[in-house]
Amino acid sequence: MFGDILSDEAAGLVGGLGMAPGLCIGEGNIAMAQAAHGSAPDIAGKGIVNPYAMIESTRMLLEWLGHNRGIAEALAAASLMAQATIAALSRPETRTSDIRGATDTEGMTSAIVAAIEKEPENVLA
Repeated sequence: MFGDILSDEAAGLVGGLGMAPGLCIGEGNIAMAQAAHGSAPDIAGKGIVNPYAMIESTRMLLEWLGHNRGIAEALAAASLMAQATIAALSRPETRTSDIRGATDTEGMTSAIVAAIEKEPENVLA
């Protein structure tokens, strides 16, 4: 519980909860990916949520699966997701407005998916 509180507080150092991924690893080789942020009913359905934390949480889970279970495809997918996400974050036109960007949730997500699909040796195909 204290780790969860500390991670929420530390999110302020990286731009807020929208930028804070989470990976909870428990006993028995079990893990769960989740964004550090909670619900935001006031902005639900408006398309303005930053998808980074959830996408990065998923990438972290794939990386954990790759290392922990020896799944090479999961490691390759995690690497590809990281490259695609960095590409989207590097351009204002593919970032959400909370991180000085000009697009919405769908735009940022689509940019990341497009970068993954463009990869010639796409491990997700």
